[in-house]
Amino acid sequence: MSAESRTSITPAAATIRPAVAADIPTILEHRLAMLASVFPDDGSDRPNAGDTREANRVWIDAHFGVDFFVWIAERDGRPLASAAIQWFDHPPSQINPAGREAYILNVYTDPAARRQGLARQLMERLVEEARAAGTNRVWLRASAEGRPLYESIGFEPSNYLQRRFD
Repeated sequence: MSAESRTSITPAAATIRPAVAADIPTILEHRLAMLASVFPDDGSDRPNAGDTREANRVWIDAHFGVDFFVWIAERDGRPLASAAIQWFDHPPSQINPAGREAYILNVYTDPAARRQGLARQLMERLVEEARAAGTNRVWLRASAEGRPLYESIGFEPSNYLQRRFD
């Protein structure tokens, strides 16, 4: 973490805007920082940081503006937070007749800018984007730190289970 990101940032109005291609380096850095906070280095045999960086760069390049859209919260032109939405088409069901779903991911705020409402503003924007697109369902995976925010804006636990393979 740079010294600049450790300094306190004064709360002020933020601009929430859609990301553009020139923001891809910021999007990548925010994703990697989010991953590092959710999956701290525990000494296990995970892919090295360089592999993870390159895999994410390739993925973002392929999906940005196609089915992966990002919003940035910034002050004075400095990006302080970001959040993304990815669109999925599922078979229609009784609870989702259109089949289209929105997955929110990569919610990240610079540590010096946390607790200033940036993630809430981004989340509200993404939820509105999903609602405006006619989706019946928007979902996400939550860290322990993010869960209170998501629950405060109406997210609830669901019936999803997972099985992981090493």
